[in-house]
Amino acid sequence: MSDSTLVPPAEEPLQPSGNGSGSGSGPSLGGDKGVVRDDQPTVITNRPPIEREPVSESAARILQGRILPGDHLGHFELVEYVGGGGMGRVFRAVDPRLARTVALKVLPPEQSADHETLLRFQNEAQSAARLDHDNIARVYYVGEDRGLHYIVMEFIEGVNVRRLVDSRGPLGLAEAVSYTLQVADALTHAASRNVVHRDIKPSNLLITPEGQAKLIDMGLARFQQTDDGALDLTASGVTLGTFDYISPEQARDPRNADVRSDIYSLGCTFFYMLTGRPPFLGGTMLQKLLQHQADQPPDVRQFRPELPEDVPRILRKMLAKDPRHRYRTPAELVEDLLALVKSAGLRRPVGTRAGGAAGEPAVPFWYRHLPWIVPLAALLAIVLVLHAVWSDPAGRGPTVPELPAIGAEGPLPSQPGPPGAERRKGEKSENGEKGEKGEAASPSQTTPTHGTARADSATPAGTVQPRGPGSQ
Repeated sequence: MSDSTLVPPAEEPLQPSGNGSGSGSGPSLGGDKGVVRDDQPTVITNRPPIEREPVSESAARILQGRILPGDHLGHFELVEYVGGGGMGRVFRAVDPRLARTVALKVLPPEQSADHETLLRFQNEAQSAARLDHDNIARVYYVGEDRGLHYIVMEFIEGVNVRRLVDSRGPLGLAEAVSYTLQVADALTHAASRNVVHRDIKPSNLLITPEGQAKLIDMGLARFQQTDDGALDLTASGVTLGTFDYISPEQARDPRNADVRSDIYSLGCTFFYMLTGRPPFLGGTMLQKLLQHQADQPPDVRQFRPELPEDVPRILRKMLAKDPRHRYRTPAELVEDLLALVKSAGLRRPVGTRAGGAAGEPAVPFWYRHLPWIVPLAALLAIVLVLHAVWSDPAGRGPTVPELPAIGAEGPLPSQPGPPGAERRKGEKSENGEKGEKGEAASPSQTTPTHGTARADSATPAGTVQPRGPGSQ
């Protein structure tokens, strides 16, 4: 690195929070020599700084954050200056054609004069345009006006994690796990589109009032290539990322960084949310790089002894020096985080699609299987109703009345009996009472049972037993 020039980005005035990488992120660190703010990417290049290109008076005023009524870039009306980072200034604007509020990010002229920086700026738009996820800020438009190159993206009302921790202190476990889980789910989607972010850090993570995490700033993102990397923008200039959150392999060669590098940076961010500090605190930029390469991060329970054992275990795997020892995919990390939510009794995170396939919303089990659950439940209900209707309370089977067999004696159940039937019925009842007293009933008093073909023993031979009305 002796033949390279370290170009730290210029300090930006601190402004209220918005979509910008460094929007209102707590106290300025500009007074500390050698300290690079975590909202600024650090670029190593072997070329001298590029002279700033002259711009019009109105463009210069816009870049200074001084907005006047009627200011616009393209057809977008500028409303207010939000903040700035190493890759541009961010404004809140209005798209009058679609009647919606947007975030408009402008590349400074001194950077747009550099061809590779301009390509990197355009790469941010292309990378984000390939992604469509609830936890990733969406890009709507790319344009140029009066020499100012800009990107129009989703405007997110919220605060970044760095400012959140600065104002409130370390986050609770449930909140930190929720944000980490949402980003891991976003990385699952990005990995499915072969996009590596390469700059995961607290100031690139915005939190909405509803608790939804939004990953922003794809300026250092890279498409994973299967060829020799001809489209890689880090071939001649090496963009390192941010020293407090950079993975060891990305510090050595950013072209070799894959999604496991993003998992490492997310691990550093998770550590920061729980402790209020990055894993390696203090020291120069070179010392931090060496610590990421060789030193083991401290146990998070040194700062939060009440945390369950699964938390340091997950962090150790996220922050492993060798990428082969980390989670292979963000989906594996999501699985472990969800297990932590369950084992620790945490509230299920909001604003995440975790648990579903990459890029698809997670749908409850019952809803996914609704097409066959409904007819099955209806069939089961019908069976239960029929069983209740056709079965007697004693469980002796159906109560459908039995019809007499062909040639059987006695009246049909629904027809009146022959003359004398009532008398015989009374006799049978009388005989029954006598039977209870131990007296046997006379055979001549026995009435044949419905459904039998046996002749009455008391009927004289040669006589015909009378049948019901209508008998032939």
